[in-house]
Amino acid sequence: MTILVPDGENNLSSIVGAYKIFSRANAYRKQEFRIELAGISAEVDFYGGLFTAKPHKHIADVRKTDLIIIPSLNHNYEKTTTVNSELIEWVGTQYRQGAAVASFCTGAYLLAAAGLLDGKSCSTHWSAADRLKQLHPKVI
Repeated sequence: MTILVPDGENNLSSIVGAYKIFSRANAYRKQEFRIELAGISAEVDFYGGLFTAKPHKHIADVRKTDLIIIPSLNHNYEKTTTVNSELIEWVGTQYRQGAAVASFCTGAYLLAAAGLLDGKSCSTHWSAADRLKQLHPKVI
């Protein structure tokens, strides 16, 4: 499984939370499924550089994954989709190759930008719903 670390000042807690939950599932089930953080940069700063995430891999090095988790984007939806076009394209490619894709909250903006929500309904944070619909009118 792949947890994305998009470029930009996004929501670190949804990246860390997903990593912890799936790591605990591994320990509980006494199984090891690979959990990777992947992005387009070697480091992504959060909260003015107070914290830094260092993805395990560049997305180009992840040829196939079964599950992609997209974190919340805070309130930087449009900027995040602009600076992460390579990541968005990769998500679409992985989905067409059979990967399941899920997002937290405003991560739906990346799914919509990839065209994966066209003709589908989704949920996002209430304060972001109207703008999502404006930017991506094919989302129901």
